[in-house]
Amino acid sequence: MKSLTKNGGRGFPIRLAMVALAAALQSSAVLAVDPENAAKTKSEISQGADVSWLSGGVGDDAMSEMRALATAYNVQVLLTGRDGHYLASIPFTVSRRNGQVMVSGVTEGPLLYVKLPAGRYQIAVEIDGAWQTRHVRVSDSGKTTKLHFVAKGE
Repeated sequence: MKSLTKNGGRGFPIRLAMVALAAALQSSAVLAVDPENAAKTKSEISQGADVSWLSGGVGDDAMSEMRALATAYNVQVLLTGRDGHYLASIPFTVSRRNGQVMVSGVTEGPLLYVKLPAGRYQIAVEIDGAWQTRHVRVSDSGKTTKLHFVAKGE
C-alpha cells in the first residue's frame, strides 16, 4: 500500500484517506472559518504594554497566514530542531536590558513575531529544558530583526 507523506512525516495510507474524505463529503455539517479570523484560529495574538506578539505557523495554511502578517512585527523568531523540524509549545520571554520582562508566553508554533518599541532587549526561549538567549537592538528605522533558535539535542 502506498503512503502519502509530507516533509518526511509519518505515512498515511491512501485507502484510509479516501474513506475519511468520503465520510467528510457526505456529512451534513460543514465547518467554515471566517477568513478574517483564520489567523487567530491557528495563532495566538497578544498585546501588552507597548508590545504585541503573534505566534503560530503549524501547518501550511497557518504558516502562510503568519508570513503574510510578518511585516507588522520588528522581531521575527523561527524555532527548529537540529534536523530542521519545526518546534511549538516553546516558553519564551522578552526582557529589557535592566531585566524588566516585557512579555512572556508559550509559542503556538514555530514562528514568533514580536513588535517592540526601540531599545535593547534579551529574547530567551526554553528548548529541551535549556534556556537560549539572544540580545537584539530594535530601532525606529523599521528594520526587522530575524532570529533562529535551534534545539541543541536531537
